[in-house]
Amino acid sequence: MAGHPINLSHRQFSTKTEATSFFKEMLESYNDGDTVSLIDDNILFDLIQRHPEVEEKIGVGITSFYRDTSPNHPTSCFHVKRNDDSSTDFSIKTCINNASPTLLQDFYSACRTAISLKLIEEKKQIFSHREVPCSITGELVTIDDSEYRHTQPRFRDIVNNFIISENLIITNDMIVDNADMQYITSFENQELANKFNTFHSECANLEIVKKFVRR
Repeated sequence: MAGHPINLSHRQFSTKTEATSFFKEMLESYNDGDTVSLIDDNILFDLIQRHPEVEEKIGVGITSFYRDTSPNHPTSCFHVKRNDDSSTDFSIKTCINNASPTLLQDFYSACRTAISLKLIEEKKQIFSHREVPCSITGELVTIDDSEYRHTQPRFRDIVNNFIISENLIITNDMIVDNADMQYITSFENQELANKFNTFHSECANLEIVKKFVRR
């Protein structure tokens, strides 16, 4: 359904048409062989969670995303480079059109929800009625025209390390069942949400960046 929203952890779209246009413009901003910027990397990682073959696409883990052509796909598209140096392409359209988010995407989104209020408060404290320089451009920005972004480790690496450290096997009963008009995914068990919040606080690094500025 064209009017169905596409909600990613780092970006939300009111319709599939809006999402398609956004990712087409992103693809066209790169040349074949280019590795995408950190901000686009985060958004593409959110998007690929919607792929029906996400586990096969991610494999041993994603190092980066890049634009290129492939033997079976003569036009340019996004590819993933995995931690073992293998690579594969993936279809933006397939990800957008997938009606149901994967369990991995739900878990990833629940982790984002678990820290959302904390990050909102941290950002408010950073600004405290003053402008703050963008960490990339040095330009002074306000709380409304800036983003509070993860640097290194990337958010997805924090989530993956949390899964490993807790020896977690992700199951459906970890996630609150979706209800009509519910677009926020959260953990069923508040203790798990608290554990991730604590884990995140111990290793996350974030910076203030002007909206839409790419690193």
